[in-house]
Amino acid sequence: MKKFWTVSIILILVSVIAFSGSLFYYIDVTKDDTATVDQIKKDNGNKDDKEKETQPLEVNIPAELNDGGIFSASYEKAYAYMQSMSEEQMVGQLIIGSCPTDDTADSLITKYSLSGYYLTADNFALMSSQDIRDMIDEYQEKAKTPMIMSVKEEGGAVTAISDLDAFPEYDFYSPRNTFAQGGIDEIKKNETDKATMLKSVGINLNLAPVLDMAEEMNQIMYSRSLGGTVDETSLYATEVTTISQKKGVSVALKHFPGYGTNLDSYEPIVVDTREKSVFESTDFKPFEAGINAGAHFVLVSNVLAQNLDSKCVASLSEDVHKILKDELKFSGLVMTDNLNNADYSEYANGKNIYVQAVLAGNDLVMVDNIEDAYTAILDAVNEGTISKTTLQKACMRVLAYKYTAGIMN
Repeated sequence: MKKFWTVSIILILVSVIAFSGSLFYYIDVTKDDTATVDQIKKDNGNKDDKEKETQPLEVNIPAELNDGGIFSASYEKAYAYMQSMSEEQMVGQLIIGSCPTDDTADSLITKYSLSGYYLTADNFALMSSQDIRDMIDEYQEKAKTPMIMSVKEEGGAVTAISDLDAFPEYDFYSPRNTFAQGGIDEIKKNETDKATMLKSVGINLNLAPVLDMAEEMNQIMYSRSLGGTVDETSLYATEVTTISQKKGVSVALKHFPGYGTNLDSYEPIVVDTREKSVFESTDFKPFEAGINAGAHFVLVSNVLAQNLDSKCVASLSEDVHKILKDELKFSGLVMTDNLNNADYSEYANGKNIYVQAVLAGNDLVMVDNIEDAYTAILDAVNEGTISKTTLQKACMRVLAYKYTAGIMN
């Protein structure tokens, strides 16, 4: 009997110990599970907060600025960037200035927030290719907003770089001579080499190709034009645009609306009396081809095309810009030819030439007199002659181009 009770007590104690252990285990597991659930909730909350922080800010571009142009995929970035800019800085983004050959080039960049420079062989005198690259890199470092660096590298008599001693491997004949010798295949080889050369030293815009349709030696653009038919010149426009821009060097189709068969002269203002129908059947065709190929720029000439606009030279003409944008469907950047090549004040609709250039529809004005252009445009903005919307639209489009072309990141 005593043995029975002893065994019973032992069994009861074992049961109690087993139960207690199970109970403590349950409590501990439950506690851990609760902590895990709480931690998951906390982690999820942190994740949600982090996702909110990393989500790009929504940018609501005003409808009047959103024109759906070829750079519109970059409009949100451009508009967001523009919000940090002063009006003075926006004005600077409308100017491509002639790059000085002295030590003022650096200070002009910062003083006027210049959109870009156009450079000539004089800027590169006695430099090696590395010197040129270093100089352009220095300009870009000075700029708060990365710059357009442009040259005229047409070939033949109009070159900025290839004829320098620093580039013995390159020798570009004029488009007319190149086409006469090897047709479109030789043109394509030339343009590939040209874009490679320009890109290697930091140039991102070539102020070419010349699409004017000159036929005789005594016509203005004879030596600089292709010399082919309308169809051949249109193919030329397509190939140059495609090849150069794939290499990272934008092109500027020029000189819209076309000098055509006008005779060369010593007159400061070229007067073109041809009918609009002539432009439509000849001069406009190569521009349309380049536009369809995605050209980033069209450069508008300072010709007075009387049957397109009898009062303003083309670069200052709202009517000519409407033709380019509405009829030829160009939605890239429009820029003037150099507004300091002659005195165009008589053909500026009674306004300052730089102000009229902006009002006519140019996104960029090309000038030698940087300070004069900057001051005139800024004063016009402050006075309301140039609306804030006009300024912002041009500035945003320029910035959007820079994002699209990889000049800005």
